[in-house]
Amino acid sequence: METAGSIPSFTTKFRQRYLSALMDNLGILFFVLSLIFLGYKLFTFHDYDSIETQWRQIPYTQTWWIAGVLTLLPLNWLLEALKWEMLTAKVQKLSRYDAVKAVLSGISTGFFTPNRVGELVGRVAFLDGVNHKSGITLSVVNSLTQNIVMALCGVPACILFFLVSKGKLQPDTIHFVLIMVLCILVFGILYFKLPHWSLQLKKNRFSDKLKPFTDCLSTYKLKDLLQIIGVSIVRYVVFCFQFYFMLRFFSIELSPWQALLTIPTTYLFVTFTPSLAFSEAAVRSSYAVLIIGTFSGPVVNIALAGVCIWAVNFVLPMLLGSIILVRKK
Repeated sequence: METAGSIPSFTTKFRQRYLSALMDNLGILFFVLSLIFLGYKLFTFHDYDSIETQWRQIPYTQTWWIAGVLTLLPLNWLLEALKWEMLTAKVQKLSRYDAVKAVLSGISTGFFTPNRVGELVGRVAFLDGVNHKSGITLSVVNSLTQNIVMALCGVPACILFFLVSKGKLQPDTIHFVLIMVLCILVFGILYFKLPHWSLQLKKNRFSDKLKPFTDCLSTYKLKDLLQIIGVSIVRYVVFCFQFYFMLRFFSIELSPWQALLTIPTTYLFVTFTPSLAFSEAAVRSSYAVLIIGTFSGPVVNIALAGVCIWAVNFVLPMLLGSIILVRKK
């Protein structure tokens, strides 16, 4: 016979199992949709002839640049896995291997969703059912850290880029910069205040439904938050170098100073432009042509560099993450 005290326990376990099953099923759904849209994009892409022509024109001496891009690829996602491991450490200890699988699965489930918000489904799938709600919050925090770094590095580069290229800041550029500065301030305050606000919610008896999502933040110290931001900065440097190497592979000549202005500016605009991951190649290429094309002429080569860096950093990991998700299911 069940005791009165066993009913809440049974209800909690049922909810945990339901949430776990929901995350697994969402992961498979997003995976299928991602593959369908990837196939559609590849089928409807009409510039294969241009890619082939440009590819044949690239001298063999340029291949070491693409080797650099591919060499940095595992480092890029290992750093992201390290960050995820650090974020989840106070909730559930993940091995480096499981953290890598979670990150790759997140790329797969985020491929179909706006600004890759669906990444949390793939990541949370590798946490125990009891930690899924915490995982959702930590996934949002993970995105927040990278966006802070994107804005922190991109805004100064953006200001200098427009001052150098246009001679002055246009009104629309000033508005964009002001919005980004505001975002840095808001995101920064939000990020470093998360532990404090989590503790305050613990004391509030009216926030019971939020506590399963926010309690995980209360044990973080300033040192922990700074270390996570530090890893985000290192990863940012890595994928900026990847983009630079890809541009050099396509014979785009940029001085170090020009690269420091244009690449962070390009990433800033890409990050804060609403898009789906599968359409990000077009967005990235458009901004690359607009910004990097200011200092370098071959527009087709710049566009191809934008498409190829997207394919290397997202399509390849997405396909690998899809395999991991299917095996897990």
